Amino acid sequence: SKAFFERTLTNVAKLDIHTIGGALHSYWPIDYSQPVDKAGDYARGVEGIHGIADFANDLGINLCIEVLNRFENHVLNTAAEGVAFVKDVGKNNVKVMLDTFHMNIEEDSFGEAIRTAGPLLGHFHTGESNRRVPGKGRMPWHEIGLALRDINYTGAVVMEPFVKTGGTIGSDIKVWRDLSGGAGLAKMDEDARNALAFSRFVLGS
Repeated sequence: SKAFFERTLTNVAKLDIHTIGGALHSYWPIDYSQPVDKAGDYARGVEGIHGIADFANDLGINLCIEVLNRFENHVLNTAAEGVAFVKDVGKNNVKVMLDTFHMNIEEDSFGEAIRTAGPLLGHFHTGESNRRVPGKGRMPWHEIGLALRDINYTGAVVMEPFVKTGGTIGSDIKVWRDLSGGAGLAKMDEDARNALAFSRFVLGS
């Protein structure tokens, strides 16, 4: 509801946070046991985001609308759909959020998708095609980095790995096997440090 978002945004602002991203436009995880109404959900999403955008803007917060793969949501699956949605909302603080995991499923070209988002790209998540940290799979990281540089992207690049089973997140994300190789906290910290160094090398300026 609008009241929920206003309370959340007010609390976010108290933490001096200026970007909030995710499936703000829809519901997640989606239940596909019943038919979905893509056009209707799209229209309701535009209306809802439009209704909270000015409140967020007054707090100095950008709303970044995440483009998700078809198995997790039906409203926005490609960068082009994300751009159209943001343009339909028509607020300067509403941006597109892309995630390489979802892009791997839906986009024909990582570079083309990033360039399609262009100046509307407000937040960027990275991870391998199986949710491991960057550098441990087959993602075309050099292509991704080149495209980010081509559009002069200056926003955050956030690694979002999910490698352990169990819990609400493990269930929602559908992590059914240990992707860490049995790593403990120290090894996962090491993997994160190495992935950060790799990301700075391939994605940085």
